[in-house]
Amino acid sequence: MAAGERSIGEGSAVGSGLILLFDKGKRPDRADLLAALSDQPRIAISHDPIAVERLDPVNGGALPNDSDIDWVELLADGLTFDLLGLRPGPALATPEVGYLFNVQVDREEGSEALGLYPGPHIAQGAHALPIVRTLLGIGAALVRSLGGVNAVCWPPARSAIAPKFFAKTTESWLIGGPFPALGLLGIRFDGQGALCSEGLNFFTDCELWLDPALCRDRTAATRLAVRVVQELIGFDLPESACEFATEDGTILKLEPDRPAGLLRIFPA
Repeated sequence: MAAGERSIGEGSAVGSGLILLFDKGKRPDRADLLAALSDQPRIAISHDPIAVERLDPVNGGALPNDSDIDWVELLADGLTFDLLGLRPGPALATPEVGYLFNVQVDREEGSEALGLYPGPHIAQGAHALPIVRTLLGIGAALVRSLGGVNAVCWPPARSAIAPKFFAKTTESWLIGGPFPALGLLGIRFDGQGALCSEGLNFFTDCELWLDPALCRDRTAATRLAVRVVQELIGFDLPESACEFATEDGTILKLEPDRPAGLLRIFPA
């Protein structure tokens, strides 16, 4: 962690947050946030520790604690989330990035991060879809309203996503469109040519693995993986092997491999 960067407290769901990257010195402060939320009626600041301290007669209007100057609690859909890293407090550390979606991230250039995390009361349920949907919805609203966001990072997949692409795909999902797999999942091909996902286990406890025989056309393999993911998100995983048909009628076999933490797909 670089000097001046903030660590995440014990109450937050550390691996379940959404990170917004800004140029150095361009992070928003409270005034910027208030202006951004003025056209977002479904999102409100439900707790501001600075405002509370200034109203406290015992405190007598003293300056707030350093630990309070960089965060507020946001309320949306009846759920609370902590927004950390506001100026003039310390920025969050830029997360490790393994997958890029229409964006470039250079950790050496001095990006500064804001983080949105499920609050302490809902942190244990951070993997639940209603919480994830609200978290991402707030993130999309902030991308649209704050300005200056260079990239959106999703640590469970080690991904960095172009802000407009993130907002568009998230908003589409929230109104009934497809799950934004390209961004919330990383996809790579291993040394044997098999497709492997990264980040699906955040939602399903398993990653996806496609047999190399299905990956000779990597674009087609990626499309197949995205289609399978659409069928998995929000549903119980199959307990035993099953077969399914692709759009062109090809029959494939899906086999859970619980010890390996994988859902394997083979030609039938």
